[in-house]
Amino acid sequence: SVSCHTCSSFVMDYNKLCLGCFRENRSGSDVCPSCGFNEKEYNRKAAEKMCLPAGTILQGKYLIGKMLGAGGFGITYLGFQLNLDRVVAIKEFFMKEYCNRDAETSHVSVGSQGSREAVDRFKLKFIKEAQLIAALNHPNIIRIHDIFEENGTAYYIMEYQECGSLSDYLEARGALDEAEALSFIRQIA
Repeated sequence: SVSCHTCSSFVMDYNKLCLGCFRENRSGSDVCPSCGFNEKEYNRKAAEKMCLPAGTILQGKYLIGKMLGAGGFGITYLGFQLNLDRVVAIKEFFMKEYCNRDAETSHVSVGSQGSREAVDRFKLKFIKEAQLIAALNHPNIIRIHDIFEENGTAYYIMEYQECGSLSDYLEARGALDEAEALSFIRQIA
């Protein structure tokens, strides 16, 4: 924490946050003592993976951390909402088969006009999906906090659950017995 010059209250020093776990890293080391994240090494590899570099700020308030996962239609990052001091998940629309990212500006482009039309259609679906999820209110459905377009693509900001997804749970534990499966089904029904 640092002292605010205007009101003398303490505010978070975001330059001391690890971009892999968003815990304060005062060690001065390139490697976070809490999670082992190495920002310099990560950002060297980020361009190859076509993901945003850790430390990128979106909309002036969302700090990009490490990539959590990627699929054919998007990339999910760990993020930090600066104005509310909270960890979030940030999903970026990025069709890896059609999209390219400018390493200097982070702007996303598409190679051909035919591809552009397909990407635009799917981007609208991505935004609509976020709007539909945001309208839901259920304890077992992630809350969407924000939706916006920047860098020639779309993003949505979600509540971050450190425990992972049901898919992660199944991968770690294997097949569920009947009672546990029914418990999950009842929770989402």
